[in-house]
Amino acid sequence: MNKIKIILFLILVLVIVSCSKEAYIEENIDVPGEYLEESSVSTQEDQQTIDELTKLQQVKMPTYLIGPDDKFHAYVYNEEDLNTKELIVKRDGTLTFPLIGEVHVEGLELEEATKLIKQKLEAYITHPEVTIIPYEINSGTVTILGKVTYPQQYQIKGEMRILDLIANAGGLALGYFQNNSIELADLERSFIVRNNKVLPIDFYALIKQGNMLNNIPLMGGDYIYLPSSINREVYVVGEVLEQGHFAFKENMTLGQVIAYAQGLKPSAKTSTVYLVRGNLKHPRLFKINLDAIYQGKIMDFRLKPNDIVYVPKTPIASWNLVLEQILPSLQAVQTGYILQNIIEDTNN
Repeated sequence: MNKIKIILFLILVLVIVSCSKEAYIEENIDVPGEYLEESSVSTQEDQQTIDELTKLQQVKMPTYLIGPDDKFHAYVYNEEDLNTKELIVKRDGTLTFPLIGEVHVEGLELEEATKLIKQKLEAYITHPEVTIIPYEINSGTVTILGKVTYPQQYQIKGEMRILDLIANAGGLALGYFQNNSIELADLERSFIVRNNKVLPIDFYALIKQGNMLNNIPLMGGDYIYLPSSINREVYVVGEVLEQGHFAFKENMTLGQVIAYAQGLKPSAKTSTVYLVRGNLKHPRLFKINLDAIYQGKIMDFRLKPNDIVYVPKTPIASWNLVLEQILPSLQAVQTGYILQNIIEDTNN
């Protein structure tokens, strides 16, 4: 009799454990496949990434055009009084050259500016021989936002690389957690955008492992974002009435965050919403039908911290086009958010 009771007890335990395990698995399903369509963006293999990084290291800078704050040495042969070691292009695009005064040089190539100065000097000197040598080039800007000490726009000086920019921005921002100083930047989700394309830069490998292949020269218009490793947010961009970032809450769903964004604009001609999850260099993309959620045909999509929800005007055929369309809006939202924080910190 005791043996029968023991056997029955063991069977009951196995049933309970089995049921509990099934319930746990069901609760922790990342994405219920019967409701959603997932597509992976093609990612580069390691050798392809190395090849692209090598090309980015060797990228040819565009033809140099003189711009504001550029600095020059100037020499006029046999005219020592006209030699100067500091000609600075002012914000109006002019520099002040001895004897001839203001000369507008912004947007000119070096050879063109030299020829223009020579022509103006000919009114005073016979056959002047002019040489101007740039020693500090500040044309072009790059934006770095997120968890650096001074997030803002910086002028590119000479051949500036990613680590140079981070150093100019005061390094990675620090915070305190349980009385310990910690870096606030999430390097694994940090990214750089050039011409609306995410470059394959691994910020963790660069900063933590010293992989200098990722330390590429910067170009005008580059945009770098280092997100917080602590903040838990969800971004909503595209055809919604209020683009922005919203504090993540446990069990937050797609339908809820669309409501936080005040709903869709009339210009949204589709009920298809795209969601980007994870690193922008290796994202997971989901295509979700909002109408089906609202009509109760499928479960509402449960969000995770740092998800990006994008509402397009019309359906998009290519997943890579989804990313291309998201980036400008995402940059605008992030820029506004960071600038707002800077203003608040300044006022406090």
